[in-house]
Amino acid sequence: MAVLALALSIVTVALDAPLALDLLAWTLITVVGGAVGWILLVWLQRRLLWRVGRRLAFSYMLLGLLPFLLSLVLVVVAAYLLSGFFLGHLYRDAAIGLHEELEAVSGFLLQPLEIGLLDPSSLPAAQGGAALAYYQGGALAGGDPRAPASFPAWLETDGATDGQRRRNRVPPLVVLPDGSATLAAVFRRGTSAVIAFYDPATGGPLERELSGRSDVWTQLRGPGETDGAGWTVQFFGPQFVLQPLARTQGSAEREEFFESLNAGSPFSIVGVEMAGPLHAFADGAPVSPPVSVSLAATQRIVFRHLFSPSSQVDTFGWIAFIIPTFLLFDVFIAATIMATFMILGLSRAVNRLSTATGAVQAGDFSARIPVRRKDQLGALQRSFNEMAAGLERLIAERTARRALERELEFAREVQKNLIPGQGLQVEGVEFATFFEPSAAIGGDYFDILELPGEWEGDRGRLGVVIADVAGHGLSAGLRMAMLKAGLLTLVGEGKPARQLLPALDGLVRKASSRSKERASAAPGDRDRVFVTASLSLIDVSTGVVELTNAGHPPAYLLRNGEIEEILLAGSPLGALGADYGFRRFELEPGDVMVWLSDGFIEAADKGGEVFGYERTIDSLKGSADSAMEVRDRILGDIRSYTEGVGAEDDLTLVVMRFQPEAATSGTPVDQELLRAAGG
Repeated sequence: MAVLALALSIVTVALDAPLALDLLAWTLITVVGGAVGWILLVWLQRRLLWRVGRRLAFSYMLLGLLPFLLSLVLVVVAAYLLSGFFLGHLYRDAAIGLHEELEAVSGFLLQPLEIGLLDPSSLPAAQGGAALAYYQGGALAGGDPRAPASFPAWLETDGATDGQRRRNRVPPLVVLPDGSATLAAVFRRGTSAVIAFYDPATGGPLERELSGRSDVWTQLRGPGETDGAGWTVQFFGPQFVLQPLARTQGSAEREEFFESLNAGSPFSIVGVEMAGPLHAFADGAPVSPPVSVSLAATQRIVFRHLFSPSSQVDTFGWIAFIIPTFLLFDVFIAATIMATFMILGLSRAVNRLSTATGAVQAGDFSARIPVRRKDQLGALQRSFNEMAAGLERLIAERTARRALERELEFAREVQKNLIPGQGLQVEGVEFATFFEPSAAIGGDYFDILELPGEWEGDRGRLGVVIADVAGHGLSAGLRMAMLKAGLLTLVGEGKPARQLLPALDGLVRKASSRSKERASAAPGDRDRVFVTASLSLIDVSTGVVELTNAGHPPAYLLRNGEIEEILLAGSPLGALGADYGFRRFELEPGDVMVWLSDGFIEAADKGGEVFGYERTIDSLKGSADSAMEVRDRILGDIRSYTEGVGAEDDLTLVVMRFQPEAATSGTPVDQELLRAAGG
């Protein structure tokens, strides 16, 4: 839209539309063009100064190089202007010197004329380039006929004394009858007076005489008269002539003048001096507007007049100029070198940091910056390297943790597969189970095994085992898997029930001996295997239970609202000794057996008080119409007691209800052998 508005505005201006549309178009061109130019300027600034090195270089150019160059330009301009003023000083000295010589000539001739040594009628018209005129009684008595007939008294009243004139201004310019300008001086005593004025006819134009005296090319300029390279400006009355740098090759005569002084130069220094109007010789009346004197010289001429009058002044001036200049140049060179190294160092450091940051952003956490600096940038680079190393370490740890989590998840799945699942159907019994590890992998283990019957037609026997491997985590889970594998192997071999736990004890002891060997190889590792276990063999046909205990918490028998704690002392598997508790009893229809791990007994509340055996027995009190009901009641009490506190040990629970009437009725009973937590 902006470009379209700008194009329409340009077309409107080109078609010479009415004034209102023209003003509107120019307004749109100004606003839109300014906005577009500003946008382009900002874009260029961001594009060109995005890199830190370029920005530093640009800043140094603005703050260091550009002011120095501008200072040099100002010094050159100031020297040029002062040189122009110095040319005016040389011009004034030459004009005043010529006027004083004319005064001296007129004073020298007056006394001989007064005493009659010279005849006024025989007074020469010119003497040494000066034209002479003798006045007696106010009338011209002899001399140059170009002098006024009557004595021009204005010459002695114009201006002030010689000293003041020398300090303030040049003598007035006088116009001769032929129109040429000259300088005139008068010396009067009584009724006698002598006028001496410069004679352009014999000495050449006044400008050439002043040029020869001052070594400055002098040219009189009338109002508005220039050589094509200057401008005349009038400001509240006074006129100023502005002239640019002029080349010395302005005219052949001026070139010859500079060559005669052995002061040729490609460029010349120019100046302007206001000489005032041209005056009539007779009465001093202005006959022209104020004229200016155009001055020109070369650098050699200026230096020659500045430093040649005195060797002491010359030496002192050069010393006063060279020493500060040398010091300033040294300071600038040192600052330039420091800035260059700083810009290059900062730019290189920032580029390295940017490259390394991009590598880290792309996922390469091994990127490092070579640190050689010992300043804040070096500290920043070292901090980046430490940060990158920390990120690399964290990523490695995270990767390892993820790998471990995947392994633990696999181990968890393996453990779930080791724990009995749903699907076992046994006539005459009902099971409800619960298993919750305190860590990713638990150390508790329970299993329900089907054992073959001892005679034909026997519905078979069940083996209920619950064990607790010391510790948590992967090592405990692996030992639990070892225990299950050993138990299944022993059962598959047809090992008698009374020999199962002793055989498992030998297996655990072998694992413990291997742990001791590792402990001796790695001091500080005191890994010893202990396993508490409870093995119950149940004859489903008769209800006979043979319970063997190896250091495990007691089992509980619920019968007709009464609770019996079956506590059998015994040594854990893998411990010293092999003394296991044993009891044989018979179940009645409706009896409920409960096996649990010590995680229920040792569950603590917020105050750290454990659940204990008494609360466990209290939780078992109540209706026992189904194994599920008993299980849920115990779990509810535990959760209420430990609300807000995480479990510190694995929770394993097996509840079995003996109901042989369901098997003898001839109706098949499909019960869930095992239900997972909440199942």
